[in-house]
Amino acid sequence: MIDLDVLDKQCPKCHGLGRTENPTWVQFWTIQSSLVDSFRTLEEEQITLVERIAPDQPDEPMFFVCRNCHGRGKILTDKGKRLMEFVRFWINPNY
Repeated sequence: MIDLDVLDKQCPKCHGLGRTENPTWVQFWTIQSSLVDSFRTLEEEQITLVERIAPDQPDEPMFFVCRNCHGRGKILTDKGKRLMEFVRFWINPNY
C-alpha cells in the first residue's frame, strides 16, 4: 500500500495557504492601524482625520498566488516526484 502522506508536504513559502501577501498592502495596513492608534479623539472625528491623512488604497491585489506551489498549498516530495514520473511514463505512450 502507498503511504500518501509521504508524497507531498506543506509549501514552505506560503505555509500551506496557496497565496502570499502583497507587501504594498502590508505597508498600507501598518500605516492605517498606526494612524488610528495615534489619535485619541471621538470616534467620528478619528475616522475623518484618518481618512484625510491616510494614503490611498493600493490598486494591486491583496494576495499573490504562490509561485512555489501554484496556489495548491502543497508541493511534491522527492518520492512524490518519482511517483509522478512513473505514472507519466506509463500513461503517455510518447514519453
